[in-house]
Amino acid sequence: MKKLINIFCLAIILFSNSFAQNRNVQLDSLFSYYNENGMFNGIVLAAENGKVVYKKAFGFSDFENKIPLDTSSVFSIGSVTKPFTAVAIMMLKEKGLLSYEDKLKDYFPTFPDYAKKITIRHLLTHTSGLVDFINDLKLLDKVPDLTDKIGLDSLINQPALKFETGKEYSYCNSGYFLLGLIIEKVTGKTYREFFEENILRLLGMKHTYILDETMTNIPNRISSYKFFWEKSDDDLHLKANGNGNMYSTVDDLLLFDQALYDDKLLRQETLREAYDTTGLPHGRSFVYGFGWKIQADSTGNIVSHNGAIAGFRAHLWRDLRNKNTLIILANNTWLSDDPDILSATNNIMQGKSYKLGKIMVSEFFMENWYFRGFDAAMQKMRVIIGNDSSRYDFSPDCLNDLGYYFMGRNQVSEAIKLFELAVELHPKNDNLWDSLGEAYMKAGNRAQAIKNYKKALELNPDLETAKSALQKLEKE
Repeated sequence: MKKLINIFCLAIILFSNSFAQNRNVQLDSLFSYYNENGMFNGIVLAAENGKVVYKKAFGFSDFENKIPLDTSSVFSIGSVTKPFTAVAIMMLKEKGLLSYEDKLKDYFPTFPDYAKKITIRHLLTHTSGLVDFINDLKLLDKVPDLTDKIGLDSLINQPALKFETGKEYSYCNSGYFLLGLIIEKVTGKTYREFFEENILRLLGMKHTYILDETMTNIPNRISSYKFFWEKSDDDLHLKANGNGNMYSTVDDLLLFDQALYDDKLLRQETLREAYDTTGLPHGRSFVYGFGWKIQADSTGNIVSHNGAIAGFRAHLWRDLRNKNTLIILANNTWLSDDPDILSATNNIMQGKSYKLGKIMVSEFFMENWYFRGFDAAMQKMRVIIGNDSSRYDFSPDCLNDLGYYFMGRNQVSEAIKLFELAVELHPKNDNLWDSLGEAYMKAGNRAQAIKNYKKALELNPDLETAKSALQKLEKE
């Protein structure tokens, strides 16, 4: 019997090792594919029970100067800040300094009366009904720096909720911002001071930083890119706490992940409530607990959170039963722009089959344009149209965005060539003919502009942009 048990144990070990090796090969293949096609630039780390089994950097920390990423690079983690904020609230609850049933109006008496119904639990689970000060009010686009005062004043001045508290789920940055302010009220310390003293130093997270009004820069922050490799520093203007102002590395995030499996920060009994979805409304394919999206199936063993700000993207994925972890940090937008990437990684980590998404032809073109010039990029486009079009996304929107990128650079002749290719591929798309008309109008070619606007109106007589442009041109 003992011999049979030993053989059985050996078989389990060999299967486990084989699965891990295959998973690592799949992760490497997946991210190499997306990186080589201009759709991923970042770092990937996978761990089993705290042990790193895969870690690799893809691409550049500075695209213009071709400075390679390394695995210690510092990224904004965006909304992956929220699990940290939730943990801090749970730590304070464990110490008896607050209750999940505390009312928002108890902390902020000047809020309208609807805040009497909003509890800390509602803020944690995105069920408060509050207006989102970033996604709804667009404050980050309207002010030089989004500070605590600006954020709080804007929320207090909101006359009503989006929905009745507790009845629906709606992802809300305002809730976690207010939780950050509650941490400050309860502890008498700034959000950054509390985290540095109670979490970051304790866990040895030496390369994790919190941006607030007292900081002017983030050490070793890499460049962030959105759209077609357009550099952005929008993240540096979010100075409000709690919802998305943290910067970190893959190794530091793993330290945080592992601390949640022992009693270093919280008792396991306390953490279990963070993953309890009882009575909570569903999001799209998940239920949101205390700082975590919880996979909405019978097991409930997978929790995760995504982050997105400026061109930074982050993903922290945790298999609670098997203690497996996947951390992805990126400094371009494709991690969220192409849902196939995260869908594939989720399947790989669970030993399921996955598929490679189509290559965005815009990214393929931009990479070739950047390295080889416009004419060479157009030639490459013609080759893949003729030989391998099934692997690429030639959607009208994708081509339209590409043309407008060059319009924005005042490279109008290049934009015209791209719009002409677009209408060649999608001859019945009225919007593309309208775009081509606009490009010719900007180039000063009145006859061609009129011709293309008329074509757009043949396809869609109600297209207002083409109507007004054509009226203006004919008057002239």
